[in-house]
Amino acid sequence: MNPIRMKKLESEIIRLISSAILEGKVKDPRVFLPSFHRIEISEDLKYAKVYFTALCNNNERKKLTQGLVSCAGFLSSLVGKNLHLHTNPKFSFVWDNNYIKSLDVIRLIDESAPKTLFEELHPSESDEESESDSDTDEDSNSESDSHK
Repeated sequence: MNPIRMKKLESEIIRLISSAILEGKVKDPRVFLPSFHRIEISEDLKYAKVYFTALCNNNERKKLTQGLVSCAGFLSSLVGKNLHLHTNPKFSFVWDNNYIKSLDVIRLIDESAPKTLFEELHPSESDEESESDSDTDEDSNSESDSHK
């Protein structure tokens, strides 16, 4: 299949699955706001591996995965009806550890980023403000002392 068409199909499948969950078409209470990041579809469109994450602990993650697996048939038929596909893909849902790791790497890069030239030449404004406030307090104290 054309790679451009495949990318469009992948994004449309993710959109349909997400909207079905948000609109409440999935009745399983274990399925609570997953975030779908990417999808891998086989060339013959028979299988699709959907990678997801969610804000949850390990127990909730297991329940969410079980809920998604149990509603995979419904989601497959929904996608097939809306996209008018000849073959409905069989979904498998996988927790996306790579996405979590990439967020950690981005956080580390942001923390270790060197200061810009402006930041090196000009210390933070909060430090300057605290210094100017203390200077102003000293000036007012000395003026009040001179008036006494």
